Amino acid sequence: MTPDEVRIRPRRPEDVPVLATALLAQQSTTRYPFRDPLPVPVEDFLHARDAAGAWTAELAGRPVGHVCRTGPAEGFPAASLLNEACARAHGCDPSRLTYVSAFFVATAARGAGIGRRLLQTVVDDMRAHRLRPCLEVLPTHPGAMTLYVSTGWRTVHRFRPEWLREVAGDEGPDVHVMVLDRP
Repeated sequence: MTPDEVRIRPRRPEDVPVLATALLAQQSTTRYPFRDPLPVPVEDFLHARDAAGAWTAELAGRPVGHVCRTGPAEGFPAASLLNEACARAHGCDPSRLTYVSAFFVATAARGAGIGRRLLQTVVDDMRAHRLRPCLEVLPTHPGAMTLYVSTGWRTVHRFRPEWLREVAGDEGPDVHVMVLDRP
């Protein structure tokens, strides 16, 4: 597979079932998402109805990767803590924050730079909207951590949410909250 064979485009509603299948198929290998089974419908995990922007990587006409962005963190106990840490790191109001979310590449399509292209697409969109990029990642996803660090993301906070304690115990990993500074 060559980079020319891969197309990054806005996600369409008909992509969601195919992406859901690809996400769940790679979960046992990558442990992303970390919780298995997911505590929400896979369509909700993919932000099928509430993404501020979403993109699909397509290979030979078939969706093989996904990324979306959401607004400031909300709807869970640590949301304000995450927003405060990211806003402080960016020197902005929390309303200017946006998060990379539901970012993955199907197992068979890995190693061709698709993840890097998807990440660049979402970051370009964030910057076009004058928003400040943020994300959460677990160190149990070394490929993701390597990609983020190599593209300039930095950790600004670490924490272990209650759901992670329930899944991995007190010895489990901490979530790394990362930001991408302005170019």
